[in-house]
Amino acid sequence: MSARLQAALDAQVAAGAPGALARIEAPAAGLMWAGSAGHLARGKSPALRTDDAFRVASVTKSVTAAVAVRLDSEGRLALDEPLAEQLAPELLQRWHALDALPRTTPRQLLTHTSGVPNYFRQDSFAAQLRGEPRRVWRPVELVDHAARHGAPHFGPGESFEYSDTGYVIAGILVEHATGRHLHEVYRELVFDPLGMDATWLEGYEPARSATVAHHYSAELDWTTINPTVDWAGGGLVTTAPDLARYVRGLWSARIIDSCGLNELTRWTPGASFPPDSGLRYERYGLGMGSNTVEGMELLGHTGFVGAFAFYAPERDAVLVGTHNASHVDRWPLVAALCREFREVG
Repeated sequence: MSARLQAALDAQVAAGAPGALARIEAPAAGLMWAGSAGHLARGKSPALRTDDAFRVASVTKSVTAAVAVRLDSEGRLALDEPLAEQLAPELLQRWHALDALPRTTPRQLLTHTSGVPNYFRQDSFAAQLRGEPRRVWRPVELVDHAARHGAPHFGPGESFEYSDTGYVIAGILVEHATGRHLHEVYRELVFDPLGMDATWLEGYEPARSATVAHHYSAELDWTTINPTVDWAGGGLVTTAPDLARYVRGLWSARIIDSCGLNELTRWTPGASFPPDSGLRYERYGLGMGSNTVEGMELLGHTGFVGAFAFYAPERDAVLVGTHNASHVDRWPLVAALCREFREVG
């Protein structure tokens, strides 16, 4: 097994990723493996190790969604009530250009059916990042940018379009509902109960590792960009062991109960992803997608620069990993992990 999986990691590096790592945990099948290949960064840098920290980008969305579902179950926010009844009026007025936002629900934000424009895909935002790479962004400023430079593409619930803006608004709502900072809510409800001591919300908490893998899209090294650019939609840093703890803890109903897990996997009618989006989900719910790979259903989320975190219910298996270049296809590595189950029957 180790030779085959190590070869799959080496193939990611050969395809152009400076480094790659992965972890598979399937105790019932007797599969427990972790490996790494390549380096922390381009050029001369230390080797990437199996427990090195890396940015998970949009895998963060599954954590944000799970927290929102938990708060809904506790009556602290309402997934299906309009934001007009839950978000501060001054914020709704601040974002008046998003004229349907008051009647939008948190569920619509989390299922990408709100219609709010995605600041992260706006050319004007990319230009601002190039011009001010070290700027610290407050969450409300990310939504400001979306409201100022974009327009709603459809009314709430009328269609589907992936939007980091929706997750930033959801994170702001979590803070309003709890009276606490988002990173504190993550830690109280998720990280501390699961023993995720090597995970943090970058830009808002002290780093928990001196070494973090670099991540690239084309020639851009994302470590040169201030990490506050994606917050509730993509700001977490973790390690493969910690990410595996999250996936196992989530699907063991330690964060939300079985009803909450059903909320995450209430698949959104009409959810689809354009071929050029870089996203691949056959179905999408609340911060949770479903794909079939090598005949095995995988539930979870992926991140912009290679990260993935999946649960395979048929095998009670956890599969996590990353590679640090956005142009490299993650799916050959994921497929190699899934193929190991054929070997054990």
